[in-house]
Amino acid sequence: MSTPPPLLSEGEIGLSSTATKDVLEHHGAAVLSGDIDAVMEDYTDDSVFISNIGGVLRGVNAIRPVFEMGRDYSSFQGTTQYIEGEVAYATWTAEGVGFGTDTFIIRDGKIVVQTVAIFLVE
Repeated sequence: MSTPPPLLSEGEIGLSSTATKDVLEHHGAAVLSGDIDAVMEDYTDDSVFISNIGGVLRGVNAIRPVFEMGRDYSSFQGTTQYIEGEVAYATWTAEGVGFGTDTFIIRDGKIVVQTVAIFLVE
């Protein structure tokens, strides 16, 4: 297994915030529409997905089942989104989720690392 490349060091030029936003817009639209194949286009076999519920997953084949669980995203409501270069942070709520947060690192048009924290409510 390879490890994701380190974050850019000071002074390096990374992906623009606009390019990061474009990937996130594609990703969000694909998730909301339930198009799992389109969601998976945003990841690679080296992508890392870390969550408080599922731990560490690496690669498309490990990440795909997260999105195949059949969750209804129609109640998804984004509450904040901040983007700086290749890094994005978002908070959100949805039915059954009191608070959710995602952090993304995006390079070359792909999600390299995504962290997710979800606080479930009944």
